[in-house]
Amino acid sequence: MKTRILLIAFTMLSISISSCSKSPKCWGKDKNEGDISELIKITCPPMNGDRWVINNQSTYQQTFDSACALPAIDFNNYTLLGLEATGGCETRYIRKVEREDDGTTHYQVTVKSCGTCKKLSISYNWVTIPKIPDNAHVTFEVREK
Repeated sequence: MKTRILLIAFTMLSISISSCSKSPKCWGKDKNEGDISELIKITCPPMNGDRWVINNQSTYQQTFDSACALPAIDFNNYTLLGLEATGGCETRYIRKVEREDDGTTHYQVTVKSCGTCKKLSISYNWVTIPKIPDNAHVTFEVREK
């Protein structure tokens, strides 16, 4: 009987230690840093790719299924960037856009993932930034923390 109680107590302790919400690494909210104007919520997945630079309405509509209701974006003033990243049970995304002196735009997403489950979270990290030229060089990076 004592063995059974100890086994149950050990199991409960193990579950609470590995619980996602207990990890300080995943406390807080997602963050946007640098030259990001706005986080854009798009409820349907893109049709292909894992990184996107969208500078006009036509490309925007072609990126998604025609049945997808897309939020309005002013492509005269903004460019839409997207970068696919995945995480575990509980995930925080830190998105950062920086513009270099040579005109390069760098989009970095840091993934803070907690828990012992498989990668269940996916985010396309859609953000608008002030308009960049159609031929601008954009680099992408996903980091796991």
